[in-house]
Amino acid sequence: MDDILTINKIKDFKKTFNKSRTNKIIANTVQKNGIWDSAFDSEEARKLNPVFSNEIKDFPSVTNQKRSGRCWMFAALNVLRGIIAKNLGVKDIELSESYLMFYDKLEKSNVQLETVLNTLNEKDDSRLMERILDLGGQTDGGYWGYFVNLVKKYGVVPQAIMPEVFSSSDSAQMNTVIDQLITKDTIILRNGYKEGKDVEELRELKGRMLEEIYKVLAICLGQPVDKFTFEYIKDAPKDKKEGDLKLFEDEEKESSFARISTTPLDFFNNYCGKNLDDYISLVNWPMPNMKEYQLYSFKYINNVIGSDKMLFINVPVEDLKVAAIQTIKDNEPLWFACDVSTFSNRQDGYLSTEILDIDNLLGVSLYYDKGQRLLYRSSQCNHAMTLTGVNLDKNGNPNKWKVQNSWGTDIGHKGIYVMSDKWFDEFVYEVVVNKKYLNEKMQKAMKGKVIDLDIWSPASK
Repeated sequence: MDDILTINKIKDFKKTFNKSRTNKIIANTVQKNGIWDSAFDSEEARKLNPVFSNEIKDFPSVTNQKRSGRCWMFAALNVLRGIIAKNLGVKDIELSESYLMFYDKLEKSNVQLETVLNTLNEKDDSRLMERILDLGGQTDGGYWGYFVNLVKKYGVVPQAIMPEVFSSSDSAQMNTVIDQLITKDTIILRNGYKEGKDVEELRELKGRMLEEIYKVLAICLGQPVDKFTFEYIKDAPKDKKEGDLKLFEDEEKESSFARISTTPLDFFNNYCGKNLDDYISLVNWPMPNMKEYQLYSFKYINNVIGSDKMLFINVPVEDLKVAAIQTIKDNEPLWFACDVSTFSNRQDGYLSTEILDIDNLLGVSLYYDKGQRLLYRSSQCNHAMTLTGVNLDKNGNPNKWKVQNSWGTDIGHKGIYVMSDKWFDEFVYEVVVNKKYLNEKMQKAMKGKVIDLDIWSPASK
C-alpha cells in the first residue's frame, strides 16, 4: 500500500465491507446498543455466578467513592474496617475518607513544592518537570504506600467524626483550584531562583504557600480533628438464650451505649492495632526490562516527606494468586490494583476477558500480552478494590474471585464484582499481602538491592 490513503483505496474498503451481509447486521446492533452491550456473552455470565468456596466472614458493607478518585483509600480502609468494627462491638463501621483526603492533599502539595525546590536547575520543558507537574496535590489517586504513610502519621477516625461533603464526593472543583495554586506557586519558586533567591528563602515562601492550600482544604473539606468523642450503640451480644429475653433486653438498655474520647492515632492503635509495616506490595510487571523477584521503588513518587520508600516485589502472577488465596483462607481481605477499564462490565459486575466477545463481534483480534500492554501504555493500574473471596475448583485451583468495589450498591451484585481467574492474570498488577505469606524467593528479594525506577516508568502509572 502507498503512503497516501487514496479515495480508490477507501472505495475498496467499502466494497469489501459491503460484501458481508453479517457486517450490516452487526453494524445495526452496535450502532443501536454500543460495542459493550452488543458483545456481552450471557453464557459466560452464567459461569460467573457470585458464589465462592472461600469468603471473608462478616465483611463490612459496600461504600461509595462517588465522583472522586479515592478508590485506593476506600479499598485500604476496607482492610481495617472489619477489625475495628469487631473491637468496637458493632457489625459495621465506615471510616472517614474525608479525614485522610485532607491530609493526603496537603502532604502531596508539600511533596510537589519541595520537589520543585530540589529541581530548580531543571529545564522548564524537560521530561522530568513534565512528570513532576503531574504529581501534585490536585490528584485524588494514590498507592497502598500512600495510605500507610497517612495512617501512621495521622491515624483514622469514624466517618461520623468527619463525614463526606460536596468536595470529597465530587472533587473536581477543589482539585482545579489546588492545581492552579500549585502551578502558580511552582512558577513563583522557579522564577525566584532565576532572580537570585537562595533555596532557604524560597522554602520560607513555600510555607506560606502551604498555608494557603490548607485554607482551601479547610473550606472545602472541613478541618480534621486532633481529638474527638465518638458515641455509638453496640450490637446486641450473639450468645443470647431464648429463655433470657427479658434479662437480655434489660442488659442491652444499660450497656449498649458507648462513648470513646481519643485521638485519631490512638483510635487506630487501640481499635485496629494492625502493623502496616508488616505488609508489602507484590506486583506483576512482566515487561522485558523488569526482573522477577526484584525489589523496586520509584524516584520522586511519595505523598509524605520523611516516610519510607514505597517498595514493590515484581513476581510472576501465580505468586500473587498463591499469596492471595492463603490470605483469604485466613479470613483477611486484600487490597489490590488493576486496570478496571478493560474487559469489564461495570453495570452487571463482571471482570472477565470472556464476558465481552469483542473479537467475534467485530472480527478483529485485540490480544497482545500483559507486558506489551504495560510497556506501550495501553493498560495501567487505574483502580484499587478489595479481594474478599475466591472460588477453588476440586483441584484447589482458582477460577473466579470475589471483589468488593467502592462504587455503591446500585451496580454489580449490590456492589460486589465477580472476577474471572483469566482476567486476574491479564489485568491485576498489584496485591498487598502480609510478609508472612512471602515464599522463599520473595523473602530473598526483600533482602536484596532496591532498584529505583524513573518517574516516567510505565509501571508508575
